[in-house]
Amino acid sequence: MAIRIKDRASVKHAQTIIAASLILSLMFGILQAFLDLESEKKQIQQRFSSILLLSHDPAAQAAYQLNSPLAKQVIKGLLSHPDIIKAEIMDDFNSQLASDTAQPSDENQLTKIIATYLFSEQEHLEIPLTFSPKDINVGSLSISLDSQAVAKSFIARATNVFLLSLIKNLILSLILLAFFYMVLTHPLTKLTLWISSIKYDNKAVDNPPLKIKKDEFGLLIKQFVALWKERESAEAQLREYAYFDLLTGLSNRRHLSDILHNAIIKIQHQPSIGALFYMDLDRFKHINDSLGHAVGDALLVTIGKRLSEFKNDETSVARLGGDEFVILIPNIAKTEEEAHKEATRLANRILTSIAEPHTLIGHLLHTSASIGISIIRQDSNTGQDILRHADIALYKAKAEGGNTYHFYENQLHIQAEQRLSIEQGLHSAIENNEFYLAFQPQCNKDGDIIGAECLARWKHPILGEISPADFIPISEETRQIYQLGDWVLKTAFLQITQWLHQGLPHNFSRLAINISPIQFQDPNFVERVQELLVECKCPPQLIELEITESCLFKDEHLAKQKLEQIKEMGMTLSLDDFGTGYSSLRHLRELTLNVIKIDQSLIRDLHKNEVDKDITDSILSLAQRLKMKVVAEGVENQEEMAALLELGCEFYQGFYFSKPLNAKAFEKLVFEDHKAVHNVLNQT
Repeated sequence: MAIRIKDRASVKHAQTIIAASLILSLMFGILQAFLDLESEKKQIQQRFSSILLLSHDPAAQAAYQLNSPLAKQVIKGLLSHPDIIKAEIMDDFNSQLASDTAQPSDENQLTKIIATYLFSEQEHLEIPLTFSPKDINVGSLSISLDSQAVAKSFIARATNVFLLSLIKNLILSLILLAFFYMVLTHPLTKLTLWISSIKYDNKAVDNPPLKIKKDEFGLLIKQFVALWKERESAEAQLREYAYFDLLTGLSNRRHLSDILHNAIIKIQHQPSIGALFYMDLDRFKHINDSLGHAVGDALLVTIGKRLSEFKNDETSVARLGGDEFVILIPNIAKTEEEAHKEATRLANRILTSIAEPHTLIGHLLHTSASIGISIIRQDSNTGQDILRHADIALYKAKAEGGNTYHFYENQLHIQAEQRLSIEQGLHSAIENNEFYLAFQPQCNKDGDIIGAECLARWKHPILGEISPADFIPISEETRQIYQLGDWVLKTAFLQITQWLHQGLPHNFSRLAINISPIQFQDPNFVERVQELLVECKCPPQLIELEITESCLFKDEHLAKQKLEQIKEMGMTLSLDDFGTGYSSLRHLRELTLNVIKIDQSLIRDLHKNEVDKDITDSILSLAQRLKMKVVAEGVENQEEMAALLELGCEFYQGFYFSKPLNAKAFEKLVFEDHKAVHNVLNQT
């Protein structure tokens, strides 16, 4: 960038130096004139006294001899001096012997002031005339000085001195200015231009315009080059931080976004198909929590290295954060059919690679991954859309149990939007009274309603009735199950208390409430149940809490303590979905449960499947020995009911008796139409 002339340092230096030179010259000129004026004042007396002394002898001789011609000659000699305008010789009788006068100089104000100062006492000089050898006084000699002429002479000399001094200082200033320009301003200008060129050409930093000497400029260049190198290093490190993951060295989300954007543009201009693989590790959180973050980080580094084996000049591998990785292939095939085949082949290779054992910090780990695949077509819009589509497919793969892959489809997008609507709606559903409880009767073999299971139901203002199979898992993932579970407990406690006041039949002995594993793991769960019982004035003997085996997985010892505290309150406990887990028999032995609920997967088609029938028979026999009650869930037809009666099952629940009913309908069934269930059993 050019600098205006008036803003240049050399011009400003010149202005400063010249101004200072003028001021100093003026000051010193005035001082010198004053000193010279004082010196001139002293010298006037001496100079003109010397002139008088030189004329003494001839003037004394002329006065002694009364020689008028000689006296006139002396007077003429004195008047020949330009500064004397009058000379006079007197004899000893005080008579004029000779006298003459010259024309005085013109006056002006300055010379008048100077003359007044110089000749305040010295304008007229006179000496006596004596004649040797007896030193007889023979008369006197006097002169009058031309003060204006003396003053003009002084002013002329002072002016010349002042002008010479001024010229000398100006010349010196110009010499200094040129010197400063050559040694300071010009090198600084060259350095400025050099620095300006570096940002456009980094090679320029190695070619400074000045020879590096052991002076300030050399030090400045060295320091600047060092700072520039540090800056380049810092910028490189910042680029590393900005575009690459610090743990694995892979591209990060920002870098991937740029690469994906460029890939989309390339695909839109070329007849090719791309693919994006979005993956995360199955149960990585469990590894992190149980073995520590050091092992977890080491596993992520290893996974990153294995995924890098699939990288080539076009393929990019990135870590988005946590255990999420992405592989981007901008040109996987020419047609969509070929792209699906190639992506399937590659996905299987990735799963196989990740599944190979990992030996890390003394631990042998086996892990797997879930992969969501998004095909990049010419009509693909943005990188965010592609990533979101792959994420939706990844969610589907994880929902299928993990260690698999899934391609994105439009239907998945619809499901994802519905899931998002459910997740967002959960935040306000309780406040807006969108939830309600449904009650499904539990009956004995005689047709008496001995209890009920209360089930949360959600009537969304837009989506309508939402299945618990849809909103319960989402509420658990988002941890909104705490608020929902608390609402279910409180509503159920208030409902059973209300029914007691209405005259609940004596056969009705329990209201079963499902407890989510997430809710059960809350450290304050037992205390909260106790608070709600007291608040709702609900008898604990009428409450049965249903848990699943997954409630015991995280901390089995703590879970057992909670179950003991619940039983001490007077409530009963049931194990739901029995027959589907891997450790049910051990839990039956170690836990003091009251009820076993046989999962409906064993009841369905019980009359047709001898294996399921034998398993159910074994469960009933085991429960009888352990003095536990058994409830068969999901009884839907007469054949299943007949088979259960044949096996000796005493308690039942299912659509064969009644679907889940709202509170009002359930009250009508229990308090008014209780014979309806008996009629169903009579048909059996």
